[in-house]
This record gives sequence, C-alpha cells and structure tokens, in this order.
Amino acid sequence: MGNNVRILILEDVPLDLELMETELKRDGISFVSRCVEEEEEFRREIIDFQPEIILADHSLPHFDGISAMYIAQDISPETPFIFVSGQMGEEFAVEMLKKGATDYVLKHNLSKLGHSVKRALKEAEYHRNKKEAEERLAKNEKKYRALFELSPDYVVVLDPDGRVLDINHRVEEASEISRDDIVGKEVNELANILLNDTIDENSIFEFLTSNQIGPMEIKVEGDSGIEYIEVHHAPIIREGKTFAIQIIGRDITQRKKAENALIESKKHLHNLNTYLEAIINASPFAIVDLYPDGRVKSLWNPAAESIFGWKKTEVLGKPLPFLNENKLIKYENIISNVLSGEFKSDLELECARNDGELIYTMMATAPLLNVDNNIQGVMATFADISDMIMAEKQIKASLEEKEVLLREIHHRVKNNLQIISSLMSLQSEYTQEPETLKMFQESKNRIRSMALIHEKLYQSEDMAHINFGEYLKSLVEMLSSFHKEKRNDVDVCLNCDNVFLEIDTAISMGLIVNELVSNCFKHAFPPETKGLIEISLSTVPEGYLLEVADDGVGLPDNFDLENTNSLGLLIVQTLTMQLKGSLEIEKGNGAIFKLVFNEE
Repeated sequence: MGNNVRILILEDVPLDLELMETELKRDGISFVSRCVEEEEEFRREIIDFQPEIILADHSLPHFDGISAMYIAQDISPETPFIFVSGQMGEEFAVEMLKKGATDYVLKHNLSKLGHSVKRALKEAEYHRNKKEAEERLAKNEKKYRALFELSPDYVVVLDPDGRVLDINHRVEEASEISRDDIVGKEVNELANILLNDTIDENSIFEFLTSNQIGPMEIKVEGDSGIEYIEVHHAPIIREGKTFAIQIIGRDITQRKKAENALIESKKHLHNLNTYLEAIINASPFAIVDLYPDGRVKSLWNPAAESIFGWKKTEVLGKPLPFLNENKLIKYENIISNVLSGEFKSDLELECARNDGELIYTMMATAPLLNVDNNIQGVMATFADISDMIMAEKQIKASLEEKEVLLREIHHRVKNNLQIISSLMSLQSEYTQEPETLKMFQESKNRIRSMALIHEKLYQSEDMAHINFGEYLKSLVEMLSSFHKEKRNDVDVCLNCDNVFLEIDTAISMGLIVNELVSNCFKHAFPPETKGLIEISLSTVPEGYLLEVADDGVGLPDNFDLENTNSLGLLIVQTLTMQLKGSLEIEKGNGAIFKLVFNEE
C-alpha cells in the first residue's frame, strides 16, 4: 500500500498486539500504530491521531470493544472498525456487524487480519469517494437548480419523447400555469401556450429531435407587440444515451431591435456617404483632407484636379504642391490655427497650377474630429476666384476712371456756375436800380450755394453723397460774410448732426437754407438791433429735421405762406414739395421754420 496507514489498536495483551502487527507487516501493509487500553485514551487518540482504521479487542479489564465501537461511530463514523478477539461467538459477531462493525477476526486465525484490513480500507476509500461525489453532485444540483430557477431565459427539460419533465420559474410566469400542471404535457402544447400559436406544432419537436446546429428563431406576435425568441437545445446524455433534452428560449427582442436599428443606421450611413461622395465629386470647389502636418490624406476631388492640375495619385501623402515658399509659411500658420480648434474662411491664397499658371483661391478650413472629439486632421476647400479677382480689378480700374471723370465734371460745373455768377456781377454793373441789384445778388447767392455742393463733391472721396454738416458750415459762413457787411450785429449758431445726403437732396436743401437764412438777415431784425439766427439739422424717426430760427420781430399776423409773393419763400415751398417734406412755421418771439424730409 502507499503511505503509512494510521491504525488505532485497543488491546491490553502485549503479545497479542505484537502478533497483530506482525501479521499486518507480513501482508505488506505499511502502518503506524497506537495502542490504548482505557476509554479516555481511546477518545483522545481518535481525535488527535485520526486513525484510518480501528482494531479492537472485545473484552478488556476496564473497557470493552462494544463501547469503543459506539464511541468511534459517534466521533469518527467513517473510520472502519474491526473486532479482533479470542472470545467472540458467531451470533455475537453477526450482531456487531449489524450494529456497524466493519468485520471481525479471531485471534487464533490472525492470518486473515491483513486481508480484512485491506478490504476495510478499500471499502472506506470507496465510500469516502462516493460520499464526496454525492456531495459534489448535491452541490452542483443545488447550483444548477438555482441557475435553473433564477435564469432570465425560458428553460424546459423534455424526455426523449417530447414530454415536459421540468420547467423553470420564467416559464411558469410566461405561461401563467404552474409547474405541476405543465409537467407531463407535450412540448408542442407548451409551445403554443408560450408562443400564441404562431408556429406549426410539428416544427418545434422536429427541431428538437434533429441534428441541427445553432438556434431556432421564432417571431411571436402578441398583445404587447412583436417579440423574438431564440431557442437553443441540447441533449442530456447518461450512459451513452439521450436521457433528456434541455431547451433554452431567450427573449432577443431588444437585440433584434438593436440589430434592425444598426442595419437601418448602416443603410442611412451608406446613403449619407453616397450623397456626400456625390456632392464632393460634383462640387465646383476643390475639397482636400489633410494630416495634422499638412500632407494630403485621402481626399482630392475632381475639382481639385481641375483647379490645380495634379492627379489624386500624384498628391496623396505629400504636401500641397501648389504652394510656393512665400505662401508656405502663411499656409502653415493657417493649419496651426485650425489644429487649435479654429474655423477659418474667406482666406485668399495665391497658388501655382501644375502648368505654372498663377491663380487666386478662396480657402476655408475646419478641424476634423474623431469619435472622441480629438482633432485628427484638417478639411480644406479651395474656390478658384481668379475670374472674380480679375473682374474686381477691372471694376476698380473702371470706377477710378469714372471717379476722375465725375470729379472733373463737378469741377467744371462749379467753374461754370462761378462764371455765371461772375457774368451776373458784370451785368449788375450796368444798372443802378436797387431792386435789380438785389435780384442779381440773390441769384448769385443761389448759384454759389449750388456751386458749393459741387466743390464739396470734388473734394470728397464719396462721389454720391455729401457731408451736409460740413456743407452747411461753409454755406452759413459764406452767407454770414456777405450779409455782415450790412448786419454785423447778427450772430449765427449752427448745430448739425453728421448727416450724409445724396447730391440732389443736398442741392435742394442748400437752396432752402440759403433762402431762409437770407430772409432772417434781411427781414428779422430792425436796424441797429442785435440778433441771433440758429440753424440745426438732426435725425428724427421720420427722417431729418431742419430748423431755422431767429429771435427777431417775427412774422406779421396776417402772414400766409400759401399766398406769399416772396420768390425766396416760393422756392422754399417748391423744393419742399420736391423733397416730399413738410414745412411748419411757428410765430412768436421771432420765427421758426421746421422742415421734415426723408430720402427715399
């Protein structure tokens, strides 16, 4: 035998002990033994020595074998117990075997002891292994039962004929039928209860008894909608034969929905990619994707080939070929900014085509992000704006030419008006009549107000609009200079917003201001009387408001603008109508003329 067997011997005769040990050695049993005579020693050695077998004499002076057997059964029931006695009848021996003794050997026939010990040890090992196997089986059965009952899947066990042997709690819940009522029924009957009669009765059993590898998928249409069940089956083999069939049904509705959603998503993504590819290929703009170091990655659309002249195969993995050294630094700065997260657009970039021709492009860039929102490259578009740049240059040259021409026209109109004014001055020298001289002077003032407009336009960068505030300042200075030769005791105050008017509006307003201010100088103040004329121009919701006020004698009580014979006021009325404005006059301490107008 293998390792030394631990043998506890209950014996009070040393010679008998020696004979027993001799027989054991003769039979090739390797052992270590301990011999006791008293009950207390016996109890202690069973616990401390943990013998693998006990050999006990039937009768001892202070103890006996029967009591020892009961003690051994209580402390170590698995340990074999063999009576070795010289006084033991057959009936007594049989009785002891019934009460739990493993065997008995008579002392006058010790030659059987070795065989009896070997057999007892072998049986003990067998029973020990069997017990361990049963314990493992019970443990596995318990574990399997827990998994069986707690499984979220439908679990059914069938006999080979297709009748239900067992079901788990999930099947009970789904069928709303107890285990006791289902066990013994045919699987097709159970399937129809669970699956709402959605499949052929024979198909389930045919599937279960076939050699089909892989699951069976069942579509169930119920009150709560469509569900999908995936059914797996496997035979339970015992002694080489199919003892039972285990079925596992798993609800895969959510998985099917996810799979269908994934299919739809892939289809949608494919459509998007198709549309995007079509847009990129049909785009008139060059579209390029770049690595962070500025090299062409994978996208170089047909427009890029057309605009720059290089084929896609010639540029992939290389820096953009159309940039010269002067533009390379600007391009690298652009890429650097984009990689920091900036979007760039309207970036003009001069490029060289493959054939050496210089073209102008409008570049726009954006960072390319991966699924983690990390920048992995740059998307760039280039629009060929060479024709637009050339057109802009031509338009600019044409505008500059027209501006020169317009300035010349304004200059000549101003000069012609000055000539007319000078001719009128010469003509006035041939008359001494005060009224005629007055008419000449008023006409000259009107001409000068118009000439001043053309002079301001000639000096301005904007040929379509005039800074009316600056114009009024010059006009009022001219009128004050003329009238103060006779009325140097009248002051003029000007308050004007920064207003720009079109030339036609400015000429009309200049004539109106000329008439109103001239009337103030001529009629508002008695001789030798100080006075103040206030002129203001401001923006109002209706457009613009011009006010000309004086603190003079005011207008007569019977003054009626509609029936006046004054040429100057008639001019004011006519021009107000042309401007589609409204004129209001306030009487009192002096007079106030309020003109509201707008540019349509």
